[in-house]
Amino acid sequence: MHPFINTPFHIGSLQLPNRLIQGPLAGYSCAPFRRLFSDFQSPAYCVTEMMSSYDVLHKDRPGSRFLFRAPEEKYLCYQLAGNNPAIMVAAAQKLEAIGADCIDINCGCPKRKIRKKGAGSALLSTPSLLVDIISQIKSHIKIPLTVKIRLHGQDKSLELARQIYNAGADALIVHGRFIQDDYNVPCQWEAIGRIKQSLPIPVIANGDIQCRESLQQAIQLTGCDAYMIGRAGTGKPWLYQELLSGIKQDISFQHHVEVFMKHIEGLAELENSFKALLQSKSLLRYYFRPLLSGEQIRMAMNTRTLLELGRVLNLFHG
Repeated sequence: MHPFINTPFHIGSLQLPNRLIQGPLAGYSCAPFRRLFSDFQSPAYCVTEMMSSYDVLHKDRPGSRFLFRAPEEKYLCYQLAGNNPAIMVAAAQKLEAIGADCIDINCGCPKRKIRKKGAGSALLSTPSLLVDIISQIKSHIKIPLTVKIRLHGQDKSLELARQIYNAGADALIVHGRFIQDDYNVPCQWEAIGRIKQSLPIPVIANGDIQCRESLQQAIQLTGCDAYMIGRAGTGKPWLYQELLSGIKQDISFQHHVEVFMKHIEGLAELENSFKALLQSKSLLRYYFRPLLSGEQIRMAMNTRTLLELGRVLNLFHG
């Protein structure tokens, strides 16, 4: 693998050991998911699920799914969504107080329910508001502040990137798709590269990075400072060890089961067994799609307890 990704880099005052980052995944990237990476080789840092700034202040408990941080997690970035500068400042300060290493502003979520609130990718269309949010948060916290955007047209993206930099962001994360693009639309790495060339702060490429070959291509086409991986890290916590070492990991079926059950049991401890069992149904495909038949996966999905789920998966061993 390219030796560049194993070199340290910094975002503001935060010194990081490598240049791979596990990105935010709504519904997935809570602590039981993130801590699995430490059993192999961890990315430079992980990002939490996107969280409402209002909920951080008025709803989420310290031990909740959104705020809880496992002891194994060395560096953690909390991602905030919202459109009210005062509320977002207060939320960022609360997260800094509970130990966040970095704050990220979500300006890329394309979901309608988020955009209707003026948050997520809707902020790309209100650059003056986004600049105000960035500058106010930056002036009220001591930890680094990053901003995650999607493409917004070549000239608009370049201008917005400069505004984000001038407002005080310590790094910019660019997902190489437009708001309307589904995941079947290829990531535009060259467009990310143009943004990288225009800014003096670190630029992090995001989109379609899932293996050694795609990472190598992203490095060649973007020239970015670091690379953020999203869905490819789900059900494959050894991915960063593969990418950083350049050696494919030989993970047995039994090891897949053990890692999967650790993930699900962690969800049960964080929330409850019922919610953990519900989430296991979507996670099964991430962990076992190449290893089990559709019928076997359906059998596992139809289990009614975590104990039964573990037993059924172990029946398929060998």
